Amino acid sequence: MAKLNANLVSLDGIGPLQEAVRSYVKQRATKTYRQVEASVLQKVREKIRSRLLSSNVTQSLLSGKLKSDFGLTNSVAARAVSKIIDYVSNNVKVSLKYSFKGANIATFSLDLLPMGTKELSMLPEGNYVSTGKFGGGDVTWLTWLLTQGTTVVIGDYYVFENPEGNTRAGSVMQKATKRDGFRVDPSFAGTVDDNFVIRALQPIIPEIKDQVFRTFSEALK
Repeated sequence: MAKLNANLVSLDGIGPLQEAVRSYVKQRATKTYRQVEASVLQKVREKIRSRLLSSNVTQSLLSGKLKSDFGLTNSVAARAVSKIIDYVSNNVKVSLKYSFKGANIATFSLDLLPMGTKELSMLPEGNYVSTGKFGGGDVTWLTWLLTQGTTVVIGDYYVFENPEGNTRAGSVMQKATKRDGFRVDPSFAGTVDDNFVIRALQPIIPEIKDQVFRTFSEALK
């Protein structure tokens, strides 16, 4: 009686049976990964909204010094903040890909604000055209806030002192005094690589790592 012993292997050393097992595992894993991605994406967006809304910069835009400095009305400030938060939370990329290398079973990536600060700073709600007795022009306040740091952004401008009456932002005024230059308050100023949005997003990445593992474990049950 003849007996044949053979290993069914492909050129790269993986046999048909092992290939079939890997294919099956990959199909199940891919389905699970999509579920995890959707769940993680929702949680990331919730974290972004919470952190941005609680930011001292956001609160100042809504009812503090920045609102007054930029000449924002209540409705304009609220609409701008809402659009900023929507834009950042909707521009998130979450990816969980199948991997079969060593002990790895997946590769996870999280990209926050992939379009960058420049695109965000160009939101229509982040600027307006100012007109008045002492002149006017484009007030691109969101660009100033996110990218210009403490650089002087307006050479000559007027502020209103000794309050009496009402300004565009709802603050009171009486006497106009000319100033040499306007810059964003250093307490809130930001640059392309370091602004209130980036600072709000940075802590999310280490926080979400544990969330990914928990969500993945739950999806496999």
